[in-house]
Amino acid sequence: MVSRKKAKGKARKAAKEATNQVVKSSVTEDVGHQQRQQQQQESLEEQMQRLKLISNKNLFTIKQNEYGNQSAYAVEFIPKHTLIFAEVPAIRGGEIEIATLYNENGTHQCQADDDAFLKNNIGLDESTRKAIWELHDQFIDTYTPTNHPLYSPDEKRVLGIIKSNAYHSNEEGSRGLYPTVSRFNHSCKPNVGYGFNGWEMRLYTTSDVQEGEELCTCYSDMVYFHNRIERGEFLKRKFNFDCICSGCNSNDNDDESEEERLRQSDTRRERLRLLAETLAQRDRTNLKKSDLEMIMESINIMKLESLEHNISTTYRLARDWAMKLGEDEASLKEKCLSAELYATLLELSKGEKHPETIQAMMEVRSR
Repeated sequence: MVSRKKAKGKARKAAKEATNQVVKSSVTEDVGHQQRQQQQQESLEEQMQRLKLISNKNLFTIKQNEYGNQSAYAVEFIPKHTLIFAEVPAIRGGEIEIATLYNENGTHQCQADDDAFLKNNIGLDESTRKAIWELHDQFIDTYTPTNHPLYSPDEKRVLGIIKSNAYHSNEEGSRGLYPTVSRFNHSCKPNVGYGFNGWEMRLYTTSDVQEGEELCTCYSDMVYFHNRIERGEFLKRKFNFDCICSGCNSNDNDDESEEERLRQSDTRRERLRLLAETLAQRDRTNLKKSDLEMIMESINIMKLESLEHNISTTYRLARDWAMKLGEDEASLKEKCLSAELYATLLELSKGEKHPETIQAMMEVRSR
């Protein structure tokens, strides 16, 4: 007769063997994809050297903010539309999915298990692992205690660090964990936008940034279309924090003008959601002038609300629709939809070697 303890041990061993197979196939598949991508664009060594040059601009520093968390701050004035940083992830794709699975199915029971996986399965060196463990874990108070001899009640877990910090690459269709980018805190009115060239994540300013000003990204496009109460509930549910950014909170609770500012912001974002929902239902084979007017209104709201980090997609749609309606380049420039601006936004968010950027640049040169 097999004891309950032995049966549990056999079950755990079987689960670990099964997930190990998934690890091998997922990581192999991910590595293969990286190799194909490098063949199409540039070698990994060339990419890292280029990113090092970008990163050495020293436009920001990481330091503790007023709430005791690490955050990014400008060390000098940074003009709008300046590339400030680019980074490839420490862990990505299948590696993240397996690390998540090991945490959720109980294969990993403590930080020591997670660290061993990062070292032995993914091959991260000590300095990279240290950088990961220094990141904030917003879910540290949600873990179920285990009987593992190395378990500590206050320890971070890789699952929480991933949930708190990972970004989804729309080009790769999966998440990546970027140790330096993760130091940029969230704001519903960000001054930093980002885009992806494969796994490479690129950060650029979406407004003029003053020396000493905190640099913030937006963790989710969902906040574009909802008022402060709705997006606050979403951010709490997804990231387990209460948003205290300037887009959600008044600088002075007794100042009626501050409360009015927030109310107007809520109204604009609700209008932006209505415009997006309406435009999504439009017949693109039978465009009307009113459709273009709604897109232009959306762009103006996004600018007013400091929501320009994905604006190149909206610019492209507006340009396409305007040209289908017979507008020329001079008219597009009047609407701030010039080919030059669109190419600049693509170069910032995707890089000069991205196919979309190359195509946009060719369009500029052909005019």
